Order: sequence, then C-alpha cells, then structure tokens
Amino acid sequence: MPDPNAQVTVILNPTAGRRRIGRVVRFVRRLQHAGMQADIVPTLHKGHATDLARRAVAERTCSHIIAAGGDGTVAEVAEGMAGSDIILGILPVGTANVLARELRVPFDDDRNARMIASGASTIVWPGRLRSSTGECLFVQMVGIGFDAHVVHVVSARLKKLVGRAAYVVATMGALWKYTFAPITVSVDGVPYQAASVIVSKGALYAGKYVLTPRTQQTSRKLLVVLFGAAGIGSSIRYGLALLRGTLSRQHDVRILTAETVEIRDPCHMPVQSDGDARGHTPIRIDIPDRPLRIAV
Repeated sequence: MPDPNAQVTVILNPTAGRRRIGRVVRFVRRLQHAGMQADIVPTLHKGHATDLARRAVAERTCSHIIAAGGDGTVAEVAEGMAGSDIILGILPVGTANVLARELRVPFDDDRNARMIASGASTIVWPGRLRSSTGECLFVQMVGIGFDAHVVHVVSARLKKLVGRAAYVVATMGALWKYTFAPITVSVDGVPYQAASVIVSKGALYAGKYVLTPRTQQTSRKLLVVLFGAAGIGSSIRYGLALLRGTLSRQHDVRILTAETVEIRDPCHMPVQSDGDARGHTPIRIDIPDRPLRIAV
C-alpha cells in the first residue's frame, strides 16, 4: 500500500507537446486515485530535470520521482537521484522509450500507476560517461561514430512531428555525408579497432530492436558493440540486421563485456547518450558507485 503521507514528484519536459502533457495530467490523476499524492514539476531548460530531482531528494518527502519522457529525460532524472532510497518511476512518453521497454514498464497508464503505487522496484546500475561536455549518467547506451552523428544532426522539430521516423530521415542523409574514421577503443585496457561503437547497458536499441542477446542493466558491467566495417553498404547491412534481430550474428560485429571503455583516438568523434548529443571524443565510460531503484 502507498504511504498516504509520501509525495510523488512527476518531472515533465513541457516541450513534449500538448497531447503528451494531457496524458501526464491524466496519469497523475490515476496515481492520486491509487492513493498517492502527486504533483507535476515542469522543466525549464536542458539539464533542469537533474536539478529538480536533486532538490526532491534533498527535501526527503518523496517516495517516488517519476520521469515523464523518453530515455534522455529518465537519464537526467537519474543523475539527480542515483544512490538515494527514492524509487524512480517511468512514464514512457518519449520517442523510443528504450529503458521502459527493456524493464517491461507497462505502457498502459492504469497498470503503470498501480505498479508504481505498489512500491515494487528493482536495482539498476546506470553507466557513467565523461566526454567533452562533462560527466553524465546514461541509462541505456552511448554511441560513438555514425550512430552519434545521426543524433547530432537529427531535426528536433521533425522529431517532435513524426517521432522515430525523424531518425530514419537523418540516417538516410548521413549515409551519404558521414566520413568514417577508424576508432581505437580501449576495453578494460585492451585495444580494439572499429568503424563505429555502441556501449550499452541493455539489449534493446531505438525502441524494440535487439542490439545484443543479453542485458547488463542489473549488473556493474557494460556491453561494448564493435562494428568492424565502414561505408554505406555496411551501414545498410547493419541496419537491416538490427531490424531482423540478427545483428549479433554478423561476421564483423563483436560484442564484449567490460567495466571501463576509453576512446582517445580519433579526437572530435561525435558522441551521444540515450538519444542526446554529448559532445565529442575523447571519452571514458564506466559504472558509478551508486545504483538506481526503478519501479517495475
């Protein structure tokens, strides 16, 4: 049973659109109907969700902080509350919602509200990225190279209008414009060469598509996916294999388990985490000392 004295803070990016904001308002009513006191707190700028979550943790009045958004919003909220006893809830109203799919968070809002109100949770270990823009947590994955370039160039306006289809448009354009360069990846101190790299905590990518056959969400490990070939043909082949669920079986795709990943060469290679641009290489990726408690 929920604690009737506990406050639930729902952190919402108001740029999500009128329809999504209406869904969040209705979700808060469902939480209240389930016996929880819930308020919506809107963000004002990028990174504000972290500040709001940190403030809610410091006030010690919340049983849950709910991130209403996609993986980027969840990562920002996680940044502000990692290591606390407060449970992170997810209302998946973003573009891909990969972590929610990974953890099987209900997309039915009634079921999700009841699940959150039950107090059920699991321990999840996020990743930590250090790049040219500073340090941040990520909850699903980091991309370096072609994948990150697409995130850097995708139109925010188009993404708001058509959702994931905006990434298809950006990818098609990037296939003809992106210049591949060999990447030297240090995986637990051992060097490898790749054309593109994805470092993941989970098995899924871009929604429901299987990137790796296993997940490391509940362990202090990273999954490192090394793409060996460059160019338009190989990129299309990788994309089709991802859609078919056969990416891990490609002869030039290697998947490693690691605790630390470093990329220093080349410099100024684009980087993204959880669908948000995160500057450029050099980078270091590892696991922070504090886990998250996520409602599932």
